[in-house]
Amino acid sequence: MAASQYSLIGNLVALRPLAREDAAALVAAARDGDAWRTVYTQIPAELSAAEAYIEAALRARDTGESMPFATTLREDGRVVGSTRYCRIEPAHRKREIGYTWIGGSWQRTFVNTEAKYLMLRHAFEGQGCQRVQLQTDELNQQSRRAIERLGARLEGILRNDRIMPDGRRRHSAMYSIVDEEWPQVRARLEAAMRQRGVEPAMELAAG
Repeated sequence: MAASQYSLIGNLVALRPLAREDAAALVAAARDGDAWRTVYTQIPAELSAAEAYIEAALRARDTGESMPFATTLREDGRVVGSTRYCRIEPAHRKREIGYTWIGGSWQRTFVNTEAKYLMLRHAFEGQGCQRVQLQTDELNQQSRRAIERLGARLEGILRNDRIMPDGRRRHSAMYSIVDEEWPQVRARLEAAMRQRGVEPAMELAAG
């Protein structure tokens, strides 16, 4: 199945392929809260920005470098954010989970936990990955805590990793999970989901 043609579906969250038609819904999700105002992330809070964001994601998808998703609620299909596989390297059986953001009403809820569970489980069990990495701004403590709660291991700080829109030099905190660690990470995630009343499940469906 082509990388752009499947959805990852859990009990409460569904990750489906990002599409051009999602621009307005992305703006609505971005405007839910004020995370789009932070200097740490680039969240498309205007229609033109969302359209450009989607076009860039689809170009990366078409080259095989990335697979972007709209993060949605299963109950009504509402878009509450976005995430993607990126830096996909099949020859080395590795990929990154990145470009993740969620509307303010859904932060620190079941959404991020179940979405990461779906992506990690598919990466390790469906794609046979030996490594999944995650990175974030060194200064973004909320994001770093969320990554660490997954059970990912900090590997180090990438100094002067990128230049942000305001000209700031960003240092990136690099984390990873490797295949030997996945069973323990999976158990940890499933326990966290059950504490929130979410029974772990994953379905792969054509997009």
